[in-house]
Amino acid sequence: MKISCGIINDLLPLYHDNICSEESRIIVQEHLKTCESCRALLDQMDEDFCYKEKNIEIEPVRQAARALNKSKAKSFLKGGLLLAMLACICCFIAYNVIGSYVAADGTLVEPFYLIPLAWLFFFFGLLNALALLVVSIKNRMR
Repeated sequence: MKISCGIINDLLPLYHDNICSEESRIIVQEHLKTCESCRALLDQMDEDFCYKEKNIEIEPVRQAARALNKSKAKSFLKGGLLLAMLACICCFIAYNVIGSYVAADGTLVEPFYLIPLAWLFFFFGLLNALALLVVSIKNRMR
């Protein structure tokens, strides 16, 4: 069965990437035995997709990746710092807004759990600030 070069040209990228079905692979291989122009097209695909390290400038890509990783780490730490400080402030405000009151049974009710929670958020923010400082110093040394 004679397959046209147009159909083979449609199948060649799949054949080249080794993702076509076995039937298509056999058809393409049979056609390539007899058709010089399709073989030349496949060779051209091999040249186009061949990795040539001397033609690719790797260092700018590496620098961009490093800068992105640095900015991600800094952004994460800044977000953690902001979130911790906001939570700490909210805890202190909630403690003062809720205040203390005497329940109907005569017991004093105070939201004491907000005080240690606020301090926990404060120390979490402090750790984030220290980590952010270390990351900033480390980035400047490079």
